[in-house]
Amino acid sequence: MYYAVICSVSALSALLMVMMGCKIMQILQLSSYRVRGVWSWGKRTRFEYFVRYFSAAFFSFASMLMFVGCFWRYRYVRYLGLVFHLFFCVLFIVLTHRQKSKTPLKVTPRIMRLGILSFILCFGTSLGLAIAVPHTLLRYSFAGLLPLAVPLLVLLAHFLLFPFETLNNMRYLHRASVKLQRMPELIRIGITGSYGKTTAKRILAAMLGKKYRVHYSPASYNTPLGIARTVNDSLQGDAEVLIAEMGARYRGDIKELCKLVKPSIGIVTAVGKQHLETFGSIEQTANTKYELIEGLSSSGFGVFSSDNEYTRAMYEKAPCKKVLAGENGEGVFCSCENVRFTQEGMAFELVCGDERVPVTSKLFGRHVPELCALCAAVAFELGVSGADIAEAVKDMEAVEHRLQPIVNGDVTVLDDAYNSNPAGAANALETMQAFDGVRLVITPGFVEMGSAQSEENVAFGKKIAEVAEYAYFIGKNAEALKEGALTGGMAKEKIFVCASRDEAVE
Repeated sequence: MYYAVICSVSALSALLMVMMGCKIMQILQLSSYRVRGVWSWGKRTRFEYFVRYFSAAFFSFASMLMFVGCFWRYRYVRYLGLVFHLFFCVLFIVLTHRQKSKTPLKVTPRIMRLGILSFILCFGTSLGLAIAVPHTLLRYSFAGLLPLAVPLLVLLAHFLLFPFETLNNMRYLHRASVKLQRMPELIRIGITGSYGKTTAKRILAAMLGKKYRVHYSPASYNTPLGIARTVNDSLQGDAEVLIAEMGARYRGDIKELCKLVKPSIGIVTAVGKQHLETFGSIEQTANTKYELIEGLSSSGFGVFSSDNEYTRAMYEKAPCKKVLAGENGEGVFCSCENVRFTQEGMAFELVCGDERVPVTSKLFGRHVPELCALCAAVAFELGVSGADIAEAVKDMEAVEHRLQPIVNGDVTVLDDAYNSNPAGAANALETMQAFDGVRLVITPGFVEMGSAQSEENVAFGKKIAEVAEYAYFIGKNAEALKEGALTGGMAKEKIFVCASRDEAVE
């Protein structure tokens, strides 16, 4: 009876501990399974989540210590002390589940393996503690400290699985590489930049789709495994163009992508203060984005934004065939002029070489004409006519969560919630000014900005005050945003600090 109870409670405890560890798994997943990403997240959030583990362990330990201490003579009664441990685990899970994440944990095969091994380790730890600790008071009381071990056990499971996962990933990458080698005529295009990658990918696919059979990585599949999955699962043998979005958080990420895709054409949209936490400096960011140009074939073709000082510097040193494209600047091959913004979208003239084409679009944002110019430069290089380019842009719908207009009666939402950076946020606020009515902003501000995070959020708050009548600031950056908004002249009673996005929306 004793061992049956211990095994059952250990199994239940292990299951709850794995559920408590889902946040660590989510951050691992978002960090491309790099442990330093978990450490950076911890520092950025001032280890608030780890404090929660400590709180759960403290209350569980204290409650069990008192309960077992009072009823140590009654063998079966003292089992009830374990209820406190389970209760605080469940409470931890319920409270954290209420705080919805913008990018929730995706249950992939790798996460399933990580969860199963984490369960085994948690079960073994819980059962081993019950058997190995001889003193009854200590045995039950120390069980209450198990929540402290959750992050360590999840990370241990990750390290134990790492050799297998590495080999498994290599298998997927090799399979994609072999498939691409069998398609020597395939035109391969890489797109990178601190922002604008996904929108540029969609614009370019629409333009080239007027002449070629185009395949591109869906959503924000911009990692080696994401692109390998695209190639393995959905790239058809009759495809003529492959467009790969190339994201990066660390030096060498794009170099790895280029080894897989082997692009002959590269587009660099911009270099900005995105992921400074992992890159360390904007110069390091620029060097990483330039890896795409270094990875082009000998007959490669590079397209660089003329509107960004770092991409212009890349253009100057690039050894391949190259052009500048954007809204302004000297030596620009493809530009956009006479840009006009309305509540229905925008209109501008696209000038490529000697050709001038009027373009209208339902897309929003100052960056869209520039991205159209970058993509048009590639489309012209590949023989797409100006008329087809204009038609492709005209028919495009907004990309989800990227200045996507959502009309609900008298309310129009500009959903720009996918990600944020100083340039993108300024762009969103400028777009907002084209709309009539009362304007309000809901935002958590900028993250992953390293030491510049507070300063950038204060500046963002000032810009919000120039455009919006009301502001709802969420989470850790709320005070910095509020400081900026107050400095910018927004009335204190029109600024609201919210603990979560759900609270702000409500």
